[in-house]
Amino acid sequence: MGLIMNNKPKMDKEQKKLKPSNYVIAYLDILGATEYMKNDSEQFLKDLKNIYETANMDITFANVVHKKDIFIKIFSDNILIAVKTSKHDINRTNKITTVANLVGNIYDNALEYGYLIRGGITEGKFYRDKLFVYGKALVDAVKIEEKIAIYPRIIVQDDLISEIPQFVILDNDGKYYLHSFIINGLGKHIEFRNNILIQLKKFYDKESIRQKIMWLVSYFNSFYGKQVGGGVEQSIITKQDIANILSDNSNYLRQEVVNE
Repeated sequence: MGLIMNNKPKMDKEQKKLKPSNYVIAYLDILGATEYMKNDSEQFLKDLKNIYETANMDITFANVVHKKDIFIKIFSDNILIAVKTSKHDINRTNKITTVANLVGNIYDNALEYGYLIRGGITEGKFYRDKLFVYGKALVDAVKIEEKIAIYPRIIVQDDLISEIPQFVILDNDGKYYLHSFIINGLGKHIEFRNNILIQLKKFYDKESIRQKIMWLVSYFNSFYGKQVGGGVEQSIITKQDIANILSDNSNYLRQEVVNE
């Protein structure tokens, strides 16, 4: 009688713990990263490291959330932030607010370096350990970033809107996005303005990117155009500013005329 081998692995204690929990998830992506990596890889790497180190410092000093309940994973030009919570957590609103603040800081920090970010904030089931991350909340956040956000904005899941109404804006397409400028953008308008115009000049001939930058121009003007007095001077991006950039690229203008 032959020996019967059972090749089915026994479930160890770690495998028994493989159970998703409720998390608030933020998934972020830097727009145009492939272009930056191709043209100025070393500088982009240095800037990313500075942006991410600042984000990590923000998380370290986020006293509302216990360290064991917050998770950050950085891979290439993407940032994943996850904060453990539950529907019955008395600190749930504070935790969601913490995520919103962290994401707003990252958004503003990136723009200070001249980079545009888009992404999504969701809540749902999520699992993570030292090796991998998994869960519907992550899938939903990635889908929002890739398919819905489109412009340099952080779309907030509908279920979270009522928790942070002061931090969201309703866009023309019916989507709510994170009001990043109000979180940490006061006093940074001149630097933001210059970097937005630099981006427009750099990508003037790439229509899809140009449309995203023009969305940011609208968002910038809608916020900073109202910030008159109180130490913040009015500094919107005008149609003339945009015309000046485009007029410097006569080949592009001629092509536009042909297309019309």
